[in-house]
Amino acid sequence: MIEILQEVTEWGKYPVANGIYHVNGAGHLVQHNDTVFKNPLKGFSKSRRKFVKIGERAEELPAGVITVQGSNGKVYYIDDGKCSCPGFKFRGNCKHTA
Repeated sequence: MIEILQEVTEWGKYPVANGIYHVNGAGHLVQHNDTVFKNPLKGFSKSRRKFVKIGERAEELPAGVITVQGSNGKVYYIDDGKCSCPGFKFRGNCKHTA
């Protein structure tokens, strides 16, 4: 699922327009306001910012991508033998790709 988040960060004396962010299950930004990204942005960070979940929508996955549920309940994606779980990112292998 893609979470739709409204930023509610108060920036103090610096007026900054907060936006609406669409974040996929892997934590990557797929849309900001009306801009849909062709490739998800992996550098999206929620640190020091406040968000309110205002909705969610089904995620459209590319052909060949498989979803698996981890033991902690999180959903991971396997694409071309590579898993989006932390174990695969750290070690290069995991139980989901076995």
